[in-house]
Amino acid sequence: MNHPAELQCTLSGTVAELPAFFERLEGWAEEHGVPVPLASSFGLMLDELLTNVATHGYAGQGGPVSVKVVFDEPATLSAVLRDQAPPFDPTTLVAADVEAALEDRHVGGLGVHFVKKLAERFVYRRDGAVNEVSISRTWATP
Repeated sequence: MNHPAELQCTLSGTVAELPAFFERLEGWAEEHGVPVPLASSFGLMLDELLTNVATHGYAGQGGPVSVKVVFDEPATLSAVLRDQAPPFDPTTLVAADVEAALEDRHVGGLGVHFVKKLAERFVYRRDGAVNEVSISRTWATP
């Protein structure tokens, strides 16, 4: 039995660093045999969450973010993101009304809605001065 593969990163909470992070994530996923559709969809979820931390949580000024990604073979990815931005629980956002006309929609929330739809597990908790978001997704092979 293989042990889960782990990737741990410490980021500075800026949008500018995200391309390098995702390049590293892509290489790690390839090295550990993560199914491409799973790696791609999971990367999109992480992109949304990390971009939100950088732009909304840290208001573009940056701050500490830790990311731990775990691959459990054959097809499950999970991640824990921790930041020290002001408290914010994305799991409590009202679902985006994707059926409404564009001019009637609320600005924002669509990305989190997307993460909620893709993730099998999407949990928030506040740990002292730290926001912690845990997500997971399993790829069901056809």
